[in-house]
Amino acid sequence: MKNLILIISFLAFALTISGQASPVFEINFNDCTGMDAIGDLDNDIVSPTVECDCGVVQDAAYFDEEADSIFVDNGVKDFLSKDFTFSMYFWVEDAAEPYSLFSVQRFCNKDSLFLIKYLPSTNQIDVQMTKNFGTGVFLLGDLDPDRCWHQVVFTREDNVYSLTVDGQFIISDNVNENIVMGDRHSVRVGSSACLNIEETYSRGRIDQIQIFDYPLSLNEIQSLDRKPDQIITSDTTIFAGSSVLIETGSICTNNFNWNPTTDLDDPNLQSPEASPISSTNYELNIDYGSCTAFDNINIQVVDPDAIECENLLLPNVFTPNDDKVNDEFEISNDFIISDLEYFDIYDRWGAKVFTTQNKQEGWDGFFEGVRQAPAMYIYKIEYTCQGTEHQKVGSFSLLK
Repeated sequence: MKNLILIISFLAFALTISGQASPVFEINFNDCTGMDAIGDLDNDIVSPTVECDCGVVQDAAYFDEEADSIFVDNGVKDFLSKDFTFSMYFWVEDAAEPYSLFSVQRFCNKDSLFLIKYLPSTNQIDVQMTKNFGTGVFLLGDLDPDRCWHQVVFTREDNVYSLTVDGQFIISDNVNENIVMGDRHSVRVGSSACLNIEETYSRGRIDQIQIFDYPLSLNEIQSLDRKPDQIITSDTTIFAGSSVLIETGSICTNNFNWNPTTDLDDPNLQSPEASPISSTNYELNIDYGSCTAFDNINIQVVDPDAIECENLLLPNVFTPNDDKVNDEFEISNDFIISDLEYFDIYDRWGAKVFTTQNKQEGWDGFFEGVRQAPAMYIYKIEYTCQGTEHQKVGSFSLLK
């Protein structure tokens, strides 16, 4: 059995240099060779039976015995007393009874608890945060059957609590009372105070537990997704004779296959290069024995001689309401652009609210962190297509 490394990070900054969110608390399980703690929280108590296995990033904690448990410093619960985002990855295995993946709880009751539980009978994740037996948040989310690894994200903004699973917003609930965890509550990974009462022991892997000190937006949550066992490269369009690298997240087995293998440089690679001569849908199938994962990518192939450089396609309306439909104002046929000089968007008063030189980047409706009001906006684009410079100016509406 490998020794477990538990890395706990207490970080002071809300943003990294790159602009991405940084957690105020983090646990990962990398290298399996020791323990390192940074900041004000004590090292955690890890059961010696907790094993280390392949994870989302390097290694993960693997729970498969009754004694498996990790007790986290109780100071973690202080991060949950105000606005926060809680994120974790997990890989569940079947069991006869439900089991907890993370818990803040003293006794097996509904008194001021935070609980993330797996329900094997329905393949759902159950997230609870309660003040007492009658007051609290009880949210359920279905798990994607085509994934082995899952990411659950739970946020609090004022008294609104929201659940996102596998990058998909599930549900929100509003509780008009403040919920604070008890001083003597234990914080556990892979178990809860209800063992042998209404729950069994955890079975599976847990990795990348993070807490942020503010509620992340859906776009920020989706940017956290490392897409284990999934294809990272989005559906794309290429010119005939061109190639595209199909990138994937981490895969913890060699038992995977691409279908079809046509026009792949090496179908035995996790991230092959595709050079299809016609539009093709490539499927990735991964078999772990106890779990199978599936994803696919569609690559459209177009004839460069048929391109109309002046016909740059943008919508007339977009609705940035986080429903995963028309949430960004973007160029639909960006493949005709060889070089983007600028893509600017202005409000009705002429203030620039968005600019980019990345043809695949769109506007999410925010400016300086503030969601912009429904109104008419103007875009200006200068780009190169087939060696010739072009400009396009137009207007569109932002709707709720």
